[in-house]
Amino acid sequence: MPDDKLRIFTLNLNNQRPDPRGDQLVRDAVIELQPDLISFQEVDWNGEDPHQATAILEGLDYQSIHQFDLQRPDRPYGTLIASRWPISRSDLVKLPSTERGKAFPRAIQAAEIEAPEPIGSLLFINPKPHYEPHMELEREMQAVALADYIERNANPDGFPPIVAGDLDATPEASSIRFLTGLQSLHGRSTHFVDAWKAADNEGPGYTWACENALVKQVAERIVREKGHRRRLDYILVGAPLLYSGYARVETCRVVLDQPRDGVWASGHFGVFAELALYAH
Repeated sequence: MPDDKLRIFTLNLNNQRPDPRGDQLVRDAVIELQPDLISFQEVDWNGEDPHQATAILEGLDYQSIHQFDLQRPDRPYGTLIASRWPISRSDLVKLPSTERGKAFPRAIQAAEIEAPEPIGSLLFINPKPHYEPHMELEREMQAVALADYIERNANPDGFPPIVAGDLDATPEASSIRFLTGLQSLHGRSTHFVDAWKAADNEGPGYTWACENALVKQVAERIVREKGHRRRLDYILVGAPLLYSGYARVETCRVVLDQPRDGVWASGHFGVFAELALYAH
């Protein structure tokens, strides 16, 4: 942290995308952005050979934990957390769902990071709820479970917890409105600062858009909508009234939103944020 900022990067790697050269674009972005904390989703791994993010992060001085380090592989991919600083504790917690969602269980991956002062111990969370547009009920349940997990595990006298990942819902959805303090759910409420909005961005911040060739086919399958675009990926910071440690969003931007030589890094665009650690 040479300039007293905390840098966070999140990206859904889009498992089994057709061109493996996308991994090099992701690696180049990590080298350029120099994030302190990284959350990846849909990281290919069979539990035996090196996982997809191994080559992306090789030699870049990150400690990483893949979801399948914490459970027996039950699908071709999982989430991953990487940190420049020691990971002292890792959790994988199954998310609640309904009968229609039980065939493909979802989880919260979380890590306690031992960062240098003024951060100290930091809870970093990478949740992956259901993606299907018709399953907002299940995402509501999962958002409440995420808030409950953080309330149980984050220190209110410490640095604010950070949620970074693909939440599979737009800002107008009830699950996101709940997390950002705009409505209650299931008899409770909470508040996380949406880094995109806190950075005073005026654009929509789309992270999943039909301009990306990898999105067109999926968008046709699930919504059949021309010009489909959504913001699904977020960096959320625990609210200042709930956590006494100082963190203020300075910048937040969408990254990896253009192809290089015809190759897209992923079907999703990434999100990168910088947090100031001192009041000025």
